[in-house]
Amino acid sequence: MLGLAFKLGMSIGIRRHCALWVAVLLVLLGVVRSASGESIRVGGTGSALGTMKILGEAFTRQNASKIELTIMPNLGSSGALRALQAGAIDIALLSRPLGDAHHAAGLVAFEYGRSPFVLVSSKPGIGNLTPAVLADLLAGRTLTWPDGQPVRLVLRPKANIDSEILASLSRGIAEALTIASKRQGMVMAATDQEAADHAERLPGSLAVSTLALILSERRKLNVLSFDGVVPSVAALADGSYRHFKSLAMVTRGAPSGAALQFIEFVRSPQGRAILEANGHLVSFKR
Repeated sequence: MLGLAFKLGMSIGIRRHCALWVAVLLVLLGVVRSASGESIRVGGTGSALGTMKILGEAFTRQNASKIELTIMPNLGSSGALRALQAGAIDIALLSRPLGDAHHAAGLVAFEYGRSPFVLVSSKPGIGNLTPAVLADLLAGRTLTWPDGQPVRLVLRPKANIDSEILASLSRGIAEALTIASKRQGMVMAATDQEAADHAERLPGSLAVSTLALILSERRKLNVLSFDGVVPSVAALADGSYRHFKSLAMVTRGAPSGAALQFIEFVRSPQGRAILEANGHLVSFKR
């Protein structure tokens, strides 16, 4: 009972901190070392983890298990940067740009894909949401779906990149999101996976995610049309859908050794095909 109470009471910051120290302990305990001594430890934003697992499996098969690749628990972008700088991981997965201080510290980023930022629900048949309708749902001016089923919002912390992208969709949505954060009884998800878990579990849910997460993790969620456009890699490529999350691999200095081999695999035709099949646009102007 005490363990359950502690788990339920942990703040988002404490969860991230614990995940970081899990990564450090795994390194200290040497559980990621392969027989040949070569290993790659990868961790970061939850939006990237499902696809990275698929890429890692393909990479491991190609290298006949000569390199041990471990995908760490969800650290988030900030936690991944701390883990990278502490030497707990070799590649950080980020969903936000590096800051000047990170560049000055010698971190190097490779943007490997962009995935459509999407609205999702457990409820089928919702169809299209306009910016005005979404704002009303967030602010609580509309409390039910057209058939009368209650709308169950799944929110993200204000500082999270998902909240920032959602607020950028329109001024009305930004204002409604501020109202939503103050409403009683709202579900707040600490991680991308937790948001998807809540969205799957709650009838009539409304949450945000990425197409990459939905496809790579085979989530039982319906991706909604927004402002008359169905989110897809093709729509992102032709500019008809403009909302996306940028995903990058980051290393301490220029990548080398096993980390470089994995990054080169991600850049290869086989890696790009895996990315495209799992909701990533891989050809874009940087």
